[in-house]
Amino acid sequence: MNAINPLAAALEPFPDRRYRWRVFRASHLYRLALAALLLAAFALGEQNRMFGAQNPKLFLGTAVIYMILTLIAIAGSYRRRPVLSVQAHLQMLVDLVALTVMIQASGGLNSSLNSLLITAVAASGILLPLVSALLSAALGFFLLLGSWMTSQWQIAEAMARTGRGPGGWTGLWERLASASDDWLRLGVLGATLFIAAGFIYALAERARRSEALARRRTFELLEAAELNQGIIRHLQNGLVVVDGAGQVLLLNNTAREALGWKDGGSNMTLEVLSPPLAQRLEAWLNGAGLEARAFRPAEHRPELIPRFTRLSGLQSANILILLDDSEQAADRLQQIKLAALGRLTAGIAHEIRNPLTAISHAAQLLRESASASASDQRLAQIVHEHVKRANRIITDVLDLARRDRVKPERLVLVSWLEAFSREFAPDGDGLPLEWRQTVEPNSLVVNFDPHQLHQVLWNLCANACQHGVRPGESPRVELRAGLDPGRGRPFLEVRDAGPGISEDNTVKLFEPFFTTRAKGTGLGLYLARELCEANRAQLQYLPIAEGGCCFRITFAPISPAPETE
Repeated sequence: MNAINPLAAALEPFPDRRYRWRVFRASHLYRLALAALLLAAFALGEQNRMFGAQNPKLFLGTAVIYMILTLIAIAGSYRRRPVLSVQAHLQMLVDLVALTVMIQASGGLNSSLNSLLITAVAASGILLPLVSALLSAALGFFLLLGSWMTSQWQIAEAMARTGRGPGGWTGLWERLASASDDWLRLGVLGATLFIAAGFIYALAERARRSEALARRRTFELLEAAELNQGIIRHLQNGLVVVDGAGQVLLLNNTAREALGWKDGGSNMTLEVLSPPLAQRLEAWLNGAGLEARAFRPAEHRPELIPRFTRLSGLQSANILILLDDSEQAADRLQQIKLAALGRLTAGIAHEIRNPLTAISHAAQLLRESASASASDQRLAQIVHEHVKRANRIITDVLDLARRDRVKPERLVLVSWLEAFSREFAPDGDGLPLEWRQTVEPNSLVVNFDPHQLHQVLWNLCANACQHGVRPGESPRVELRAGLDPGRGRPFLEVRDAGPGISEDNTVKLFEPFFTTRAKGTGLGLYLARELCEANRAQLQYLPIAEGGCCFRITFAPISPAPETE
């Protein structure tokens, strides 16, 4: 759907064409009224004729034709054919010719209709460009000059016929040389035409720019107000604004839901909205304490922590009330504590690794000592195995602490999996591994940190070899990669042919330190899911009806690769 941007429309030189058409039609109404007044004055002034005194028939015919052309122009303005620019230029030409003819029929330069010609030229500066407005002034001046020279030629010819002077060009030249007052009138009238055209165009252009600026500012204010309303409406904190009399001026959706208010009535007071909140506001106004006590709007709703503050400026009499959900505040505090605890755990794990290395080295020396008995060697072996297990736990904890160090890359999955399959070596009982992998299409690309994907996939394949094997059978691992038809996102599945996972253990599958293996740490799947989420991917367990387990990694959508020259 094509939409018109109102702000972009306001920035155009002529932002509202309908407004310009309305101005054009209004000018037609002025012309129609002018033609009607001229005809009425001509009809009522037969005794002492003021208009058309020199040539009544020419004046009457011109006025009638002018009115008819104006009516035709009004009809064309409603049809909007031809375009506005063409119609405005044609109307300007009609005005100049018709008024010049009527001025000539009414006495020429001595006629009182000269002011109408100035008005017509000035009106052209409203809708036409500056060049066209100045051209209309020049055209009006030359039409007046031509009509005046024609009248002087006629006078010279008439004087020649009566023998009072020469005719032809000689007589015309003598008439022009002796008509100093008429030349002065022509000069003043021409200057007035150009000044009127330029001045009215400047005023119209300034009005258009002011209108465009006003439109732009209006749309900016509307957009800002809409943006503010959207922000206030979707704030996670409840927001209430009341005036000095306790009248509720603003109530966002979060506050409405937190206070359990379902009615949308206006002219609501804070006492009606929430009596406990009104009591705490009254206590805050009386200076009972800076921090208000939490309250519960209803028995089944969480506690709310109110905070009060006065607005500034013209809104200084109003009070802003922020409502915080105590449970959400506790959750945020808990997240901060967990983050700090994670950093502390990472530091402790790093410090523990040094003494573990010393213990492992001492146990290794005890095992290799010639004087050690069989029982001492057995104890040293136990110490060495548990040190390895503790060191593996520390490695997983440090990997969790480094999960934010993600450097995703575009990986071609076929070649990357082939390299991984050559490198993978399961800790099995010496039975051969059956490995199968399918990638469709072959050009499938994923976005993931290669080191972290190697760690996740190694963990999933190792679990498939250790837990997804039936007694007496060789471990089987199958990798399937493709595009999810529903979401269009690439995925990678790790499947085994084992007995599967019970429903009780499925719920706890991704919990830290949960394991069904005596020597396991319980951090493998938890770490794999955390690394996937750090790469904007998802790791989930999918049960298989025919038996076995399936872990699916759904990768983030792939953006188009940048073009290179």
